[in-house]
Amino acid sequence: IWYYSPYETTMAVTSGITSIFCFGLFIFWHLLHSVSAIHTKGALTLDVITFYKVIPKHSFVLVKFDTQYPYGEKQDEFKKLAENSSSARDFLIAEVGISEYGEKENAELGEWYKIDKAQYPAYYMFVNGNIEKPIKYTGEIKADAIQRWVKSKGVWVGLPGCHEELDALATEFLDAATKDEQTKVLEKAEIMLSKTEEPDKKSAEHYHKIMSKVLEQGEGFISKEIERISKMVANTKMSDAKKQDLQKRLNRLSSFQAKNAEKDEL
Repeated sequence: IWYYSPYETTMAVTSGITSIFCFGLFIFWHLLHSVSAIHTKGALTLDVITFYKVIPKHSFVLVKFDTQYPYGEKQDEFKKLAENSSSARDFLIAEVGISEYGEKENAELGEWYKIDKAQYPAYYMFVNGNIEKPIKYTGEIKADAIQRWVKSKGVWVGLPGCHEELDALATEFLDAATKDEQTKVLEKAEIMLSKTEEPDKKSAEHYHKIMSKVLEQGEGFISKEIERISKMVANTKMSDAKKQDLQKRLNRLSSFQAKNAEKDEL
């Protein structure tokens, strides 16, 4: 004779739920550790050993210090940054994952550079192998903004809308000591513009226009124009195509910003 037992039924259900929960935790743990083995495309993953082997051997290394398993919009921006910077010569993008638990992987690097988890992701530029004094990035965590900042430090990263030869002219224009010298650079830009064909002609025209405006209004034109266009980009009602065009204009303007203008070393 079989008797129905509410207690035994409850225990069986509870046991089943517990088994499912434990299995779910196992799957989550497995996936989490599998993710750790996947590198961000275009970026180098460093640890407390490889960090000291890689940094001293390169002119420019941008390192992102972050939680060991980053996700979300800021990580998406990092992925975009790594892929977009692939054309840059002698420039590496790397990431260091810091763990607070267990063996606390790479925690000593976070302590050395005084990086609190509230600052994640924290970006530092190491120049000419100088491990002691990296340059800290303090701007918006957006791929375009970080690339423009990197470019201001002397790294040509091939931003959308920019051209290496015209960027070199922009640098020459900035380095010119007098207006006469700047005018000569402007003449070079005019010659280059006359030889440029579509689809690059619009970009070349913008470089030429920037130089002309600086000659008329002074170098203050650059910062004012960047501020004006940045406000336009922040307009959420604007179409994506228009925003992309404005971003390219910002990228070209960044070519005319003095290198190392920001005094943001540790």
